[in-house]
Amino acid sequence: MPRHRVETADAGRIRATADAAVPPPPVQRETQVDPAIARSPHIALGIPTDADPSDDVLLDKEAYVVSYNPKRRDPNWVAWQLDASYLGHVLRKDNFRTDRLLPAGYYRVTPGDYLRSGYDRAHLCPSADRSSAPEQNALTFLMTNMHPQLHELNAGPWEQLEQYERTLARRPGAELYIAAGGIFDDHPHTIGNGVAVPLASYKVIVVLHTGQSFADVTQGTNVIATVMPNVGGVGQHEWTDFVVSVDDVETTTGYDFLNRVAPEVQAVIEARKATVP
Repeated sequence: MPRHRVETADAGRIRATADAAVPPPPVQRETQVDPAIARSPHIALGIPTDADPSDDVLLDKEAYVVSYNPKRRDPNWVAWQLDASYLGHVLRKDNFRTDRLLPAGYYRVTPGDYLRSGYDRAHLCPSADRSSAPEQNALTFLMTNMHPQLHELNAGPWEQLEQYERTLARRPGAELYIAAGGIFDDHPHTIGNGVAVPLASYKVIVVLHTGQSFADVTQGTNVIATVMPNVGGVGQHEWTDFVVSVDDVETTTGYDFLNRVAPEVQAVIEARKATVP
């Protein structure tokens, strides 16, 4: 897993760099992907992977797929599909709770780990992205779908981007594939029982049409990537201030995204920054 450092620069924009390797955490090595997870529609464009799978515990939560990091006690990433069928009028459940299906031997984060920490329990797959059915909405409140964010990020540009992705998803025939996670330092600040606080939060959004798959991604496909710093003052910015390329996210996180897409297509869509409103 690469070392991560995030530097703020130029009106709150992020420049991220990767340094030397960090020793893998002493957890069970995960080398095989459960075939049921591999078939999930949420990771149809590929399972984000890095050089060290030992800290990627893959969990299919039905509403999304999560890679849980037992060392940081946070998700590495959460991936989900989004179209209008997932959007409705179900009220937000607000039933934050421990993920009891996390494999035995791993610490199970509780809502209390965030108590008086100064950080929000920030969704990666948003509650409002799963508003068509109560059961789906409730799944977004598992603690394996959370990481710590300052409130001004969670309720500011991060939420603005969530709203924008739903605007895209409501367009006739639109189907989005989204992955989100955190960027961490070598020795991150922690809250509660060792829950790591990310330096920044990232998101990658691929906009396709209903029924399309990885084979339908072209050099013209709309891909939006952002990295938002988890620091004071972030709330003074619009989410569009933090647009980067997918290559930037990959360099910073060490993860390879969209890896089922043809390499020659990846080379184009991952190198450019999206043009957004």
